[in-house]
Amino acid sequence: MEVATICFKDRDCGDEAVAVVRVQGEIAGLTLSLKRRGDVEVFFGRQELEQLIVALQKAQMVMPGEKPVV
Repeated sequence: MEVATICFKDRDCGDEAVAVVRVQGEIAGLTLSLKRRGDVEVFFGRQELEQLIVALQKAQMVMPGEKPVV
């Protein structure tokens, strides 16, 4: 089941990009795709998913700008 599709412009190379999050049974999938540079898809379990969420939240907190309300 596809959970989210996020279209954006890569801030490093400027290429059009897409991130897709999906769930397949007991695993979560994350696809990152650049229009001109290819795709990568990885699958992980609940523990790794939690680690990824925590890491992304930490990255968000150290970035300059308005802080999210949690």
